[in-house]
Amino acid sequence: MKKIFYYLLALILVAIISLVIWFDTIAKNAVESYAQKSVGSSVTVGEFRSDWDQFQVNIDFIEVANPPNFANKNAFVLNHLSAALSEQSQDKLVVLDQLEFDGLLFTLEQNKDQVNLVELLNQLNRKPKNTHKNVSTEHSPNQNNNSYESCRVKIKQLNFVNTQLFIDTQWFKETVVVPNVMITDFGGKSGIPLAQVGSEIMKVALSRIQAEVEKKGLRLNEQEIKEGINRRLQGKLNTLTDELDGKAKNWLKKLGL
Repeated sequence: MKKIFYYLLALILVAIISLVIWFDTIAKNAVESYAQKSVGSSVTVGEFRSDWDQFQVNIDFIEVANPPNFANKNAFVLNHLSAALSEQSQDKLVVLDQLEFDGLLFTLEQNKDQVNLVELLNQLNRKPKNTHKNVSTEHSPNQNNNSYESCRVKIKQLNFVNTQLFIDTQWFKETVVVPNVMITDFGGKSGIPLAQVGSEIMKVALSRIQAEVEKKGLRLNEQEIKEGINRRLQGKLNTLTDELDGKAKNWLKKLGL
């Protein structure tokens, strides 16, 4: 009887140790899947670290891929994300004491018809409707469906620090430093539906850099227009120069020179 008891105890210990060891890997895959559904683009996570004693999670080096038909691999990367779970969390309401995005680097890129960050923002704006449909179709059991939809998230302190925007076009390249953003009680008293948290946070990040982007964007457009005009003028000047050179050579030949 004692042998059976010891065997069961050892089995439980092995199960607990395995859960602790593999928890970060499982959580990392879950974060990638959730982020990809939220943003609507491929997401990779470099490292996921959990601290059960402090109720904290740290994620390093997150890459979010560009929409199709853009030259750069990523629309933005994040060096570090940290989240602290509050003791005020309940069954249907997850409360975070702090969620901080440290070292966001956005890349603004333009192709013939689109701007990548604008396209990404359009995807985020379309996501809430699609997310609701996906949740209802993927999870057939009503209980799981209802529990997922009813779960909400509230963030006491939402921070964006060390954020930069790199403008990368053929005629204009510059890095813009975005002021730090600190938002208290994100989600209000009742919180935001879990399925919409990721997209809502990224909409905040993108909308907060619009003031900086607009100034650079206007200058960017002017720069591109000027470059286009200069190219056309230069082409005409080159043509005129070639014609004048040809006429001058003909006159010199006629003069016997």
